[in-house]
Amino acid sequence: MGAAYGCLLGIFMGSYTKIDQGFYDVFGAASLTVGSMRMTVSLCVIFLELTNNLLLLPITMFVFLISKTVGDCFNPIAYEIILHLKGLPFLDPHTEPWIRNLTVEELADAKLALVKLYGEEKVPRIVEVLKNITHNGFLVIDQWVFPSLGLPIGAMELKGLILKAPLVAMLRKKWFLTEETNRRVGSERKIKFC
Repeated sequence: MGAAYGCLLGIFMGSYTKIDQGFYDVFGAASLTVGSMRMTVSLCVIFLELTNNLLLLPITMFVFLISKTVGDCFNPIAYEIILHLKGLPFLDPHTEPWIRNLTVEELADAKLALVKLYGEEKVPRIVEVLKNITHNGFLVIDQWVFPSLGLPIGAMELKGLILKAPLVAMLRKKWFLTEETNRRVGSERKIKFC
């Protein structure tokens, strides 16, 4: 497509200049590629290898500069468009203005609902967590550990992380412990993580 635009420009400019029309084709294709992909340096090297003419370097860089500037003004990079169409998560190259003034202290003070599972957890509690919470991973902590020196009383030790899929698989395959707690109450089913 870029080569076609370059060819049209070459036909129009043919009577005014002595530049070969093929250069317009190559410049058009390269400028369209740079405008959509934003790969300026690598395409400049490829273009110079293709033409084997070092005298075209200033013109090439000027064409690429204009193409990249116009592309930045009107549309995102083609790779970002593909990621967006596929629904894949990615970080934008430019942050939102409100994020720039955010400090780590403000993030640490945000009291988000932390969902944690203990090293040994009852099956009804796990079922309740899976039904009501949309998280994909849950912290596994040990509540019966005495805190190390310097840690506050009530601190818990992080044992690991368990994802939702293994929890669902454990429940479907009934991989849990059954303990006799009391003859009146019956048996209690638990899953032990650590």
